[in-house]
Amino acid sequence: MHVGFISALYPPISIGGAETMTAQLAEGLLERNVKVSVLSLQSPSNDLPDTPNIQRIPLTNVHWPYDRTQPLPPPLQRLMWHAIDTSNPWMRQKVKKWAKEKKLDLICTHNLQGFSTGIWPELKSLNLPIVHVLHDFALLCPRTVLYKNGQVCGMQERRCTECRLLTAPRVRHSDSVSAVVGVSQFIFQLHREHGLFKDIPGQVIYNALSDAQLTQTPPIFQAESPLRLGFLGRLDQVKGLDVLLRAAEILRLKSFPVQLILAGSGQPRDIQQWQMQYPALDIQWRGHIPPATLWPDIHALVFPSNSFEALGNVILEAGAAARATIASRHGGGVELIDEGLSGAFFEPGNAKDLANVIEGLHQRAGSWQEMGQHAYKKSRTFTSQRRVQAFENLCKDVLDAHHQLD
Repeated sequence: MHVGFISALYPPISIGGAETMTAQLAEGLLERNVKVSVLSLQSPSNDLPDTPNIQRIPLTNVHWPYDRTQPLPPPLQRLMWHAIDTSNPWMRQKVKKWAKEKKLDLICTHNLQGFSTGIWPELKSLNLPIVHVLHDFALLCPRTVLYKNGQVCGMQERRCTECRLLTAPRVRHSDSVSAVVGVSQFIFQLHREHGLFKDIPGQVIYNALSDAQLTQTPPIFQAESPLRLGFLGRLDQVKGLDVLLRAAEILRLKSFPVQLILAGSGQPRDIQQWQMQYPALDIQWRGHIPPATLWPDIHALVFPSNSFEALGNVILEAGAAARATIASRHGGGVELIDEGLSGAFFEPGNAKDLANVIEGLHQRAGSWQEMGQHAYKKSRTFTSQRRVQAFENLCKDVLDAHHQLD
């Protein structure tokens, strides 16, 4: 079986967990003697050479959208980019040429911003079955976060006009897909509710921890005061940092000392504003650090995202380090936590509820350590071997069904 992977970005070019998970699948299949060829986009600032398995091609559009160090282009240019990306004819022809040359048996597509979902009908015209993996909400929202003006906008009645117009062609294109994989039940169902992959077979295959993460020894749990809560992610409102800071302030005013250890990158202007707004809070701003350096210094992780999350790999990572997670009760992250055992939930955006949950758990002697141990045991089930095996089985089933139709 020769499988072609198509992903907008591929390590070492990466902006998040989706690229890491895509590479984990590709490398896992290669280890199982499945032939894999990868097609990705070539970054203008990083001219990586091709390898026998990986080919990168230039993006044909009005700008490169993945450089977060640069200011956003003007609104009209961004709108033009997204309009082209609904069915990019230049990228469709490039992908079709690559697929013909590689003599593939099956295509697996991942995040496609840049390639456009217009490649699906193009690949179907070559009589190639297609499996698509849903890593995020890019097919539903140009911003990928389903969050606008301080509101979650992912439900059908709340979708903005821009999202409806720009994503409408993707509903039609999705009819060309043979099977769809969601990294959570939530992301799988949400896409179907919006009309994508309506009658397409699919299943949920959760993301997995790396072998290195699963074999690490969890750091020693230091039970001394004050309570130390960690945050790992982008430092902005979408990720819910504002809610965590408000909750910590509520606890401080109740004479409940909490230390926040915040890891991640954000806009300096936002960070300075929060520092001025909460001068009395005990906060360590760690910046962008390896996650493994955070776990020894915290009692639990807070995952307070205001927007929907497709899954929340950081919850798995915290569990592998025997740290419980307190998460907002929505999105795919809910599926990773056994409430009251490996973590707890609070109402999204509700700082008072978050403060109450933290205080209630802290009053239970030994609760943080006990929940961390449960999270550790649960994390053992999210292995890359399980994930790759499930994906390989799906690909074989799709290929068998395709041959029966020929």
